Amino acid sequence: MNDHTLDPRRFAAIVYEDGARVDGLMTAFAAELVAAGVNARGIVQLPPYAEGCGPGALMKLRDVASGEVIPLCQNLGPGAAACHLDSAALAGAAHRLRAAASEPSDILFFSKFGKQEAAGAGMRAELAFAISEGRTALTAVKRSLLPAWRSFTGGHGTLLAPRLWVVRDWWADLAHVRAKAA
Repeated sequence: MNDHTLDPRRFAAIVYEDGARVDGLMTAFAAELVAAGVNARGIVQLPPYAEGCGPGALMKLRDVASGEVIPLCQNLGPGAAACHLDSAALAGAAHRLRAAASEPSDILFFSKFGKQEAAGAGMRAELAFAISEGRTALTAVKRSLLPAWRSFTGGHGTLLAPRLWVVRDWWADLAHVRAKAA
């Protein structure tokens, strides 16, 4: 860990309910920052093209810096009623996050603190590394997983409503923090 004090304003989670379109919010915010010339890294989950999980709604991530799309599910074919998580793709995404967290950036996007992370798996280690390194990190957490998030963060961090203007305000407030520190 670096010799800095962790600033709980620098890691935030957008708290959402079932049915909220948090993937679209994260994707839009990341695109805004990249277009504005912000050194943004990490991954966001793309909104599905269809409801449920199947060939039309396969989970996909986007590398914020490169724009590359990373499929997370194995396509089981048109007759499939479900999708199957591709563990190799998930491991590759985790590797990308670790590399992104190791490089200087203005903000790191972590698609979600989901069931896998709540259980101690998924991309939890990469998020913990980024926070311990003092990186500015943004993720999303379903309201039902807030107890796991609070346990993970020791009750620290910033919780945000799932509104683009709220996330923009958080980012603007951080700009003032960064300016004072410089």
